[in-house]
Amino acid sequence: MQKQEFLQLIDKYLAGQATAEEKEQLLNFFESFQGDADEWDEKIIGVKQELEDRMLSNIRQAIAEPVFNKGQKVVKLHFFRNVAAAVILLAVSGTAIYHWYNKHEQKQLAALNKAVVKHDVDPGDNRAVLTLANGTKLILDSAKIGLLNQAGSVSINKTQDGQVVYTDAKDQQNGPVAYNSISTPIGGQYQVVLPDGSRVWLNSASSLKFPTAFTGSERDVELTGEGYFEVAKNKAKPFNVKVKDINVAVLGTHFNIMAYNDEAAVKTTLIEGLVRLTHGNVTNMLKPGQQSVINDKGIKIIDVDTDEAVAWKNGFFEFDRVSIQDIMKQLSRWYGTDVMYEGKIPDDEFVGKISRDVKLSQVLHILELSHVRFRIENKKIIVTP
Repeated sequence: MQKQEFLQLIDKYLAGQATAEEKEQLLNFFESFQGDADEWDEKIIGVKQELEDRMLSNIRQAIAEPVFNKGQKVVKLHFFRNVAAAVILLAVSGTAIYHWYNKHEQKQLAALNKAVVKHDVDPGDNRAVLTLANGTKLILDSAKIGLLNQAGSVSINKTQDGQVVYTDAKDQQNGPVAYNSISTPIGGQYQVVLPDGSRVWLNSASSLKFPTAFTGSERDVELTGEGYFEVAKNKAKPFNVKVKDINVAVLGTHFNIMAYNDEAAVKTTLIEGLVRLTHGNVTNMLKPGQQSVINDKGIKIIDVDTDEAVAWKNGFFEFDRVSIQDIMKQLSRWYGTDVMYEGKIPDDEFVGKISRDVKLSQVLHILELSHVRFRIENKKIIVTP
């Protein structure tokens, strides 16, 4: 097969226009190279990394928008094995899974919905605890709609759509500062509107500490876990998010901070506006579409697809070449499960998008389209090769 013929066949396959014979020809061609990188003739069929990038681009475009089927979000996933000799073969296999699953999604979803899975786990939902300045704790998911608390000019209300909204009738500029905190458990999420109108979405196992009124010259809050911020603009009063030993300063912008203790790095992703990060004696500016990665090696600024960082806030898991270990961390926090590995940890990498409002078994069924296997036992996910 000549290089141009090979590339044309790849394009037809990714566009869903290849015949059954052409698909078989292409997959058989890749199969012949599996496990033997020395036989890959780059003069004929091009550079593997170039081809892989080409396929990934098509796949990402295909999953850019969620698919809806009779009101239900459809789950789709692709996988790639991190083995150089077989990377293109499995990229193509992953694409084949995408087209196959997309074609038969209604049948598959119906089968998954009817399946009885022992020890299955429901997805997380809107759950949080609001702790007032006097130590009183309010369970928000069971609290009634309407006024939750009144302290001076500051009122706290729970809305019909499950938000906590702070309103300061006098817009205090001075006086004593009282702090509240809102915390989500594992398997919980919640939204809060702060006294200045800023909106914060909290992911599971997260908390936000904030004043009931933003007095003084700055607006300071503290975050643990993960939160998405839409900060109300106020040039005279910067908004600061303190997370671990990092300070994120903004005037009015949209950004996401992921700072779980079991993650290797603190990641701040900017969607809109401008952010200044300070870590020790180092200060960096973020522009839209950039992400800061801060760990024990220092700080790194990279360009990213912001959709992945904020997918959780929009009701999805989204992966872009993510390991099974990182996926299990997300599932563990959202479904409230422990994770155990049996045997060698698989080295597949995943690209895809899955709804967060489906049962755990449905997510695991889709992940099993790769070479990973799972079972659920007493709220524990057991991962096997």
